Formats: sequence, C-alpha cells, structure tokens
Amino acid sequence: MENSKKILFTTENTSWGGSELLWTRTVVELLPCGFSIAVCVHAKLILPKEILLLGKENKLIINYFSKAALPLWKRMANRFLSDNKRFKPVNERDTFILNFKPHLIVINQGFNFNGVQTMGFAVQNKFKYVTISHAVNEGMWPNLVLRKKMKLGFENSQMNYFVSEDNLTITQNQLGFALNNAEVIRNPFNVPLNPKLDFPEQNDFHLAFVGRYDFYAKGQDVLIRVLALEKWKNRNLVVNFYGEGNDIENIKDLIHLYEIKNAIVHSHTNTLDIWKNNKGLILTSRFEGLPIVIVEAMLCKRLVIVTDVSGNKELVLDNETGFIAAAPRPEYVDEALERAWQVRENWQQIGEEARIQILKHIPENPAMIFANQLQSVLNNI
Repeated sequence: MENSKKILFTTENTSWGGSELLWTRTVVELLPCGFSIAVCVHAKLILPKEILLLGKENKLIINYFSKAALPLWKRMANRFLSDNKRFKPVNERDTFILNFKPHLIVINQGFNFNGVQTMGFAVQNKFKYVTISHAVNEGMWPNLVLRKKMKLGFENSQMNYFVSEDNLTITQNQLGFALNNAEVIRNPFNVPLNPKLDFPEQNDFHLAFVGRYDFYAKGQDVLIRVLALEKWKNRNLVVNFYGEGNDIENIKDLIHLYEIKNAIVHSHTNTLDIWKNNKGLILTSRFEGLPIVIVEAMLCKRLVIVTDVSGNKELVLDNETGFIAAAPRPEYVDEALERAWQVRENWQQIGEEARIQILKHIPENPAMIFANQLQSVLNNI
C-alpha cells in the first residue's frame, strides 16, 4: 500500500527503557500502511534488533544525532561576541527534520518537559506534531522559562498523549490550564496476554522488585530501610531485585550495611522467568508514569504492592488486587507490606483477581491502537 505521508519518530531518551516500547512498536504497526517513516534518535540509544533490521532492509530511515559541541576556537570567540553574533552549534536532529520534511512528528519524552526544544522547533518551522509523555515528577516543577516553553509546546501539538490520568492532571497543574488536546494511552507489555504460568510453590514468600537501579525514581532504598526492620529479617520473606542501572552498587552496599539476608540483587532477567519464581511485585517508586511491570505482573496473576504515585492507583485496587502504600516512605511501605503479609496465604487468589481487573484496562495491542490514532491525526491535518 503506497502512502505519500511522512512520519518522523524521535525520542529524547538516551538509554533503552519502557518509555521506548510504544513508539518503536507503533513504527512496526504503521509500516504496512505504506507511510514513509524515519526514526531520529540519540547516538547512545541502542535500538531493538527489529528496528535495526527494518533500517538495514531500507524499510525505514534511521538517523542518529549527538549533542553538538562547538570547537574550542568558536567557544573562545563567543566570549567576545554579542548574543546575536555568537556561534551556535548545529543541531543534527533539526537539520534532519528540515531535510526529511515530515507531515507528522511523534515526539517521545521520558518526562513531560524534556521534548520542549523539539516542540519549539516544530512550531517555529510549522511542522505538525504530537507528544508522548511517560512520567511526571511532582517534585520537579517548571520555572517560568520552562513553563512558557511547555505551554507553547503542548498548546500547539495536534495531540498530547499521557500514560496515566494522574500524569495528565499534574501536567495541567504545572501549566496552570486545561489541555483540551490530550488523551491517555496505554503502553505495550513484554508478556503474552495469556501467559502459561503456574503459581510458584515455595516455602518462602518471594516478591520481585522490577526496575532500573535508580533510587531517585524507583526508590529501592525505601524498601531496603523497611527490610532492615527486625520483624522482616525474621520472616520468610525474600525480595528479589531485578534490573540494571547506576545504583546497583549502592543497593548492594545498603544490603550489606543493614545486614539484610533476605534481599537478592539480580541483573536484567527475562520477564516470564521473573514471574515463574515470584509470588508478587513490590515497587516503591517516588514517581512514575504507569509502570509496565505492574501490567505484566497482573497479567501473570501476581499481586502488586506499590506506592501511591502517578498512575499506580488507576490499576491497583487496594486490599483487592494488591496493596498501596500511602507514600514512598519506609513507614508507609512497611504498613502496606504488613497488610499483604497478614494475608500471605491468599496471594494466589489475589493474583487471580488482579488478572481479571487488568484485562478491563489494557488492550491486547496498544501499539496498533496508537497507530490508528496517529493515522486519524494525519487524516485531519
């Protein structure tokens, strides 16, 4: 099927994570429709093999950019030049966009603000675009300059997509006005819709903490402080930490500091293998979008213990499909974990209810739905 429309996907992230699943899988869904598709990503981002193969087969264009830097002599010269005469680095992504001339740009951002420069460029050059925001941190409020850029970017977008209602609400609070061009979308997940998994038969009660080792966002340190309490040291609870990230040595040091024997640090592990060996998920994040790991755990009939941040409460029913800590603080996580522990013999039944509930919220193929939404946007341009 031939189609004269061009779509450009670009992401602000420099490392692979859950924020990249939706746009990369949407690319695959759109290719059979005949669009000319290009992806423009930072040189540090490692794309999945499927996207790389499509690029190698010339089915899409892959462009890498890096943050431009001026040579030393131009930086020195700028010290003596007025603002309007100073040398400016060439933005490789902007140059590619100008040459590709897309009919629609999909701007993927890990937060709700780190794509504002690309949005502003699109507005200035009269390109149509949509945004995807994957996380919002209530602890990071935009200053006047950033708020102005966010306002310009979101207002001029064809549509702004958020992965949770809470993220949309907080963004509107940060901007100070309602976003009438906004929708909530769902991310793809990394398990089959109907995974064939038995409930683990273990004497101990194993919980999985799945997320990159990043205390600032994921809050593994909060859970470590809970596990340091004598009552948890003396119970047959085991927490398995899975992931990669800069704080992996830090978490090992904290486990050693508090002499915790029932916490195990693992590297990245296949998702289904995690749920073959764990009876539930625990996640003590300080902020989120809507964690894909929650969806995956619930699809696999596993209960969920989470903090009340971002979109977590939109999927988890407290005391029914999981347990919600009021805040990412040790005392609140301890309280929620204690509630879960008191009904530990019912974890399998709670997990079965979790699956029933999550199927009410998550479509089988979120990428296909998003691809259809983008086609609708293009049809209305």
